[in-house]
Amino acid sequence: MPARVSCLPDGRRASMANQIQTGTIMVQQLASLQPLAIESEPYFASWQSLGPVASSDLDRKIRTAGWKLFFMAEELRAVVPAWGGQRTLRRGVKRLLAQTRAQHFNCMELTHILRQRFLGIPYVSIAAHSRHIQPGSHIESVEQRKQDVVGGTGGSKPVN
Repeated sequence: MPARVSCLPDGRRASMANQIQTGTIMVQQLASLQPLAIESEPYFASWQSLGPVASSDLDRKIRTAGWKLFFMAEELRAVVPAWGGQRTLRRGVKRLLAQTRAQHFNCMELTHILRQRFLGIPYVSIAAHSRHIQPGSHIESVEQRKQDVVGGTGGSKPVN
């Protein structure tokens, strides 16, 4: 897959391969997260992707700022037929992003990607966990998270 070019906060251009794999973290671009200056690249609608290496930097950056990255125990799952090549994985990830957004969380980590066959039919099974980035040590209520998503950039875009 060709590398994409993105702009860093200091104006430099960086090339990052937009490869979705286990460990990839997706972050919704919201105004409330701008103080963290998360380096990422566009993935879908208001969602940005960070590879596994950038994901470890994300945790360090969040801790340094005094914010928290909450992990939600409930596993999100999507199974998609593998007829469309690279589009198959993207379609499955978009379904998981829709589930994350419905819960009003601003982050998601892919934890499992498995290509299999059932009766000769190829499919991809994808699992993820919702995560949430925010200041403070107590997770915000659903109403607060909803207000943050609606008030942030791209919050009104539907995820298909």
